[in-house]
Amino acid sequence: MRREMEIVVERPDARQADVLDLSIVLVGWNNKAYLEPCLESLYASDLGCRYDVVLVDQGSTDGSQAMLREKFPEVRIIQNDHNVGLAKACNQGIEGTTGRHVLLLNNDTLVNSTLGELVRFLDENPRAGAVGGRLLNPDGSFQAGFAGFSSLWEEILIATHLGELFQEGYPSHDDSDEVRHVGWISSACLLLRREALDEVGLLDEEFFIYGDEADLQFRLNRAGWPVYYLPTVNTIHYGGRSMNRWKRRRMVYRGKMLFYRKNYGALRTGALRLLFGALSAAKMLPWSLVYLLPGQRERAKKELDSNIEVIKLCLDLR
Repeated sequence: MRREMEIVVERPDARQADVLDLSIVLVGWNNKAYLEPCLESLYASDLGCRYDVVLVDQGSTDGSQAMLREKFPEVRIIQNDHNVGLAKACNQGIEGTTGRHVLLLNNDTLVNSTLGELVRFLDENPRAGAVGGRLLNPDGSFQAGFAGFSSLWEEILIATHLGELFQEGYPSHDDSDEVRHVGWISSACLLLRREALDEVGLLDEEFFIYGDEADLQFRLNRAGWPVYYLPTVNTIHYGGRSMNRWKRRRMVYRGKMLFYRKNYGALRTGALRLLFGALSAAKMLPWSLVYLLPGQRERAKKELDSNIEVIKLCLDLR
């Protein structure tokens, strides 16, 4: 594989005048099958700027590190001995690089040359704090664009699935063919201005996963560093490869409640806890009955355990 882009392996000296345009931060955790094609797509793309790549590994045991040393020796590895959480790992990558802009990129993505448009957009719009584009499913169909910040009504529609009656795929992110100022964009592919991060701070490490990127972009927008959506940038995102649906439910709800507690005050946070707790409690009886059916016990147990975990979260008033 030919690579004409100038790649910096070691961390550049922040005092030097020739600072890189871009630092790309990936987090890996036993995802070698997706990490390899992700990096291949990255190095095959002409981004039109100088960049370096750092991979924060969360204690992988699938041979990811050996694969990187053999096939991508220019990627610098920051090694953790266990999974410290996505927010903390991303911060390690951000702090371990010095590019003018920082790209948070999931390792289960495939990128192309349009990625370079994100860098050019921030360079041409000096008050933009962050920018992202479309996420596509592997078949090329639309997956996600941008979103506004959560409301209680929206959470009711999501938790009860009533929103699906009004919109297919609810609550899928919005899409647009125009560049626009938005609330937040998934950190599967999100470019951040380091100057803005220096002002508002990095990701809040109290978020283990889910909600951290919305919280950061909430702070950026509030501080006068608006977030923008650039529809000409398309990234394929496989998504949901490292966590089953039951564990994901607990982590998503935890992230939402933490976001509310940080940004929305006690009243709305209490209402959200009541909503999630009541719905989870209501699911206990039907899943208890399903547990009695032959062949359904394993799934029912996972559902019951998952809802119990959510109820415990809702009762934790910290």
